[in-house]
Amino acid sequence: MIYTCTLNPAIDYRMVLDTFKEGSLNRATSTSLFPGGKGINVSIVLKALGKKSRILGFEGGFTGSHLKHMLSESFGLDPWFTHIKDRTRINLKLSLKSGETEINAPAPSVSREEYETFMSEVKNIEKGDVLVLAGSDIDNRFNTYETLAKHCFDNNIPFVIDSEKDNVTKVLKYEPLLLKPNLYELETIFNRKLDDEKAIVKAAYHLIEEGAKHIIISLGSDGAYFVTKYGVYKAAPVKGEVKNTVGAGDSMVAGFLESYMEDENPYKAFKRAVAAAGATVVTERLAEKNTIDALEASIEIEEVPL
Repeated sequence: MIYTCTLNPAIDYRMVLDTFKEGSLNRATSTSLFPGGKGINVSIVLKALGKKSRILGFEGGFTGSHLKHMLSESFGLDPWFTHIKDRTRINLKLSLKSGETEINAPAPSVSREEYETFMSEVKNIEKGDVLVLAGSDIDNRFNTYETLAKHCFDNNIPFVIDSEKDNVTKVLKYEPLLLKPNLYELETIFNRKLDDEKAIVKAAYHLIEEGAKHIIISLGSDGAYFVTKYGVYKAAPVKGEVKNTVGAGDSMVAGFLESYMEDENPYKAFKRAVAAAGATVVTERLAEKNTIDALEASIEIEEVPL
C-alpha cells in the first residue's frame, strides 16, 4: 500500500474575479473548493493511474469533516486522518487575469496527545508499503519527518521526501527512495545559485552521497534532471501550452511511484514521472491517465555526460 502523508492539509477556496480593488467591496464571478496538500495531490494522481493509496495527516472542525467528505465522495480516496480539536485551515486563492494571489492560513494546533495518536497509527506502516512525505511539518516541536524516515529505514520501507530544506537534510541519512526538489528548492538546500548544468549535477550528487537513492530536479519549462549514483539523465520539457503548474511536482512523484512499483526500473519511472508532470501542466487540472499515456511516448531523455 502507498501511504501519502500531508500533515497540514487544507481546503483551497478559489475565487475568480474580473477586477480587485484593495479596501473596497469586490465580487467574485465564480467560486470553487478543492482539497489542498502535496500528499493529497499525489494520491489524486495515483487514483487516476489506478493505484490505491491512503492519506495520512490531521483534520479537525467542520472544515476537516468537509475535507474528508470531498476526498472520499468526490475523489474516491481513502483518508486516514487523525482527528484534532483545532480546525483544518482554509487557504484563499484569488484568480485574476493578472495572475493568482494566494493567502495561506497558519497550521492548526496539534496537542501532544493528538500527535501520539497519529504516530501510533503511522507506525503500522510495514515492509512492502511505501510512504510519501510531502509538504510542511505540522509543528517543529515534533520533528515528524525524521521520526517517520527512521521508522522506514529501520523496517526496510521505501519513502519519498518532497519538502523544505530542514526536513530534507534531516532524512537523507535514512536513504530515501526519491528526493524531488525543484531548482529553487535545490538552491535553497545549498544556499547558493546553481547557474549551470555542472553546478546542478554536482549539488545533486552531494545529496546522493548523503543517502538519497534517486533525485528528480524539476526545471519548469526547461524539463527535468534525474540523478542516481549510476548516471545522470535529462528530460526535455513536454510540448504544449502551459495551462497549470499547481501540482505538477506532485504528479511527478505519483508517476514515478506508479511505474517504479511495477518493476523497480528507475529510468522507466523517470520517464513516467515527466509525462505525469507534463499532463498536469498542459491541462487545467491534475494529471489523468489518458493524457499521461499520450505524452509518455513523446518524452525525450538523454544521458548527461559526466
